[in-house]
Amino acid sequence: SRPNAGDKLLKSSVTILVCGDRQKFLEREPDYWIQDCSAATENLLLAAHSLGLGAVWCGVYPVKDRVAAVSKTLGLDEKGLIPLNLIPVGYPDCEPTIKDKWKPDNIIYVD
Repeated sequence: SRPNAGDKLLKSSVTILVCGDRQKFLEREPDYWIQDCSAATENLLLAAHSLGLGAVWCGVYPVKDRVAAVSKTLGLDEKGLIPLNLIPVGYPDCEPTIKDKWKPDNIIYVD
C-alpha cells in the first residue's frame, strides 16, 4: 500500500517547512508569498531529485486545520510565519512509478 503523508514525515531523514513571512509581505500584493514559496518549493524538489533523493510536497496552506496544527506545534504565529507546505526528504526505498499526467485536452490555443 502507498504510505500517507504522515508516514513520509516520520520516515524522512529531514523535513523542510516552507513558510511565508508576514513581515516581508508586499503591502499592495500580500498574497504573492504563495507564488514565491511555491517557486522555492519546486526548486527544492528539483534539487533533491538531482541528488538522487526522494522528496514530496505535503500541502499545509490553505487548509485551516493543517495551518493551525503546524503553527501551534512549531510556534509560528509569534514569529509571523504562515506554513505553506512540508517537504520530507530522504533516500527512496523503491523506484517510483512514472505517472502519465499528459492530457492534450488541457492545452488551449488562443489566436
